[in-house]
Amino acid sequence: MRVRDVMASPVVTVAPEAALKEVASLLVERRINAVPVVDAGDRLIGIVSEADLLSLETGPVAAAGGAPPHSAGEVMRQSVYTVTGDTDATAAARLMLRHRLKSVPVVDGDRVVGMVTRRDLLRLLARSDEDIRADLERRVAQELEALRQAVVEVRDGVVTVDADGPCRQLVEQLARAVPGVVEVRSRRPDPAP
Repeated sequence: MRVRDVMASPVVTVAPEAALKEVASLLVERRINAVPVVDAGDRLIGIVSEADLLSLETGPVAAAGGAPPHSAGEVMRQSVYTVTGDTDATAAARLMLRHRLKSVPVVDGDRVVGMVTRRDLLRLLARSDEDIRADLERRVAQELEALRQAVVEVRDGVVTVDADGPCRQLVEQLARAVPGVVEVRSRRPDPAP
């Protein structure tokens, strides 16, 4: 499963000049734990999390009595871990666990297109057996339809397969398991790396 299948979209974002009180209210009202900061062109430039805002209450600025920050741009982290919609959900989960992240922006180029959270990924584990069965049956049906489009010729025990990518690989693998097959060939070469 890909991140695009579980991410929240459209995503809530803020401008760097957004007031911190406004950002805190947004996090609370929307029940989210972080918000991407975007420039006027909607390009990702940072992120503000609950932890960033909570640290303002207990951090060095508050203790030293210095001038506190007032905007998202002043507290945002500019180094942001991101994933794309095509990222495997398992890879996203590993990234989040490794770096102890609760959420990660999903980007297309430098534009934010969604957010994926631990809870989004946890929903995959919590899927019912019926949902898993339905998903598996749908995928098998798609593969069977693709297999129906494969052209298979057999001459003197040599199987020649004419099909695309994964479908061709599946037919070739099945052909190798059939008694009497002496060789398996493909009419289409593998795509160049």
